[in-house]
Amino acid sequence: MGHALVDGAETTKVLNAAQAANATHITVISQFEGLPGKADIEDLFFTQDYLWLHSRATSPSTRQSSVDGESA
Repeated sequence: MGHALVDGAETTKVLNAAQAANATHITVISQFEGLPGKADIEDLFFTQDYLWLHSRATSPSTRQSSVDGESA
């Protein structure tokens, strides 16, 4: 019926919901080689690239240093 992109700590719960909704194509981020078992969509991008995408959707004030754990 549709597509589903599953990520994060709730992977099993969301995957079950996608299957129950008869999704025809399900992509589970944590199944990509080299990513942690609870990988999120942002794990697919370099920090700078993810922030570029994020800032277009929200506020452009987020800086890489604040995400990397350093003070902005």
